[in-house]
Amino acid sequence: MNVLFLVLAFISVIIWAYYGLLFFGNLRKKRIFRGNEYYDKEIIYPSLSVIIPACNEEESIRQAISQLLDQDYADLEVLVVNDRSTDHTAVILEELKIKYPQLKVVTITDVPTQWLGKNHAVYQGVKQATGEWLLITDADVMFSPGSLKTTVSYSLENKLDHLTISPDITYKGFFYGGFISLFLLAVTGLYLSSKSAGIGAFNLIKRSTYQEIGGYEAIAMQPIDDFSLGKLVVKKGYKQSYGFSKGLISVKLFDNLFAMIKGIEKNQFAGSNYSVPTTLAFCLIILLLHVYPFAGLFFESGWARVLCGFAIIIVFAIYNYSKKYIDVSLKHVLIHPISGLLYFWAVLNSMVKILSRGGIEWRGTVYSLEELRKHTI
Repeated sequence: MNVLFLVLAFISVIIWAYYGLLFFGNLRKKRIFRGNEYYDKEIIYPSLSVIIPACNEEESIRQAISQLLDQDYADLEVLVVNDRSTDHTAVILEELKIKYPQLKVVTITDVPTQWLGKNHAVYQGVKQATGEWLLITDADVMFSPGSLKTTVSYSLENKLDHLTISPDITYKGFFYGGFISLFLLAVTGLYLSSKSAGIGAFNLIKRSTYQEIGGYEAIAMQPIDDFSLGKLVVKKGYKQSYGFSKGLISVKLFDNLFAMIKGIEKNQFAGSNYSVPTTLAFCLIILLLHVYPFAGLFFESGWARVLCGFAIIIVFAIYNYSKKYIDVSLKHVLIHPISGLLYFWAVLNSMVKILSRGGIEWRGTVYSLEELRKHTI
């Protein structure tokens, strides 16, 4: 048994060492976009269409739309796709149209078969858009002044086809913050290792590139639409860049920790292409990486304890280095194993719920697992 724990500790520290090299070697190459960072250069900005799918977004949509349309960007249109909202979203949009003539509203009352609701909303928005560049974002994302010129000029200067940015996350609560820290580290590690990225809060893409990769028609049944879009960009050989916000854009993900665990339910099982063995293996990896080293430091002995200690040092170093880029805090290292257990539960819960339901439930619609599995990429 001691040999088994020694092997587990060794595997854990090796994987953490890999992640350490991944973070230290690649994060410094990523662009940090800061608030109030303004590109006042004599360049001709291309026409830009912002596409926003909105379903019951009465709490945030007025502020989000106003922040976009108050920006100093000459050739700008904002298209909001009201996707079957049952709250006051439609009323707010009509009020905003009076103040902002460059606001277009597309209303959807139903979703065709072979489409997920949000994906169909984005697709319909792009059909109505006229811009040379498209920015696909969400109705709860807040934009700082000058953020559109900053990101478009950066894309032009670096000859990008696609730019995606990880936003600032606003939250309340220590344990919620700990879970967000671990979740952001996991997602960032995924993007750094996969060499492609796509974040729903900010996907800026050339219209010609969007069309060449097949647009949202190619990912019509993908719950993780943002990441799927980014994968297609890289797969088709186009130039992509992935950056981080420090004051440029922000989003409030969910109201609290338990709402977030429920909210990411649709994505976790989908991330493993609805494979039970892959999901169970991922759950074991979560326990091995995020829980076992901390438990082993107290309950193991000899070299197993030493290796667990090394793993924790690497975890601490990654937190310390990453806080420059993403919303992680060193204090959250103290509850890292608790966050790991919560993440383990979130992944397992996603699989169990989707299997028992026979599909995913999203925006009031259930999509069958059989159909979803046919459209994995």
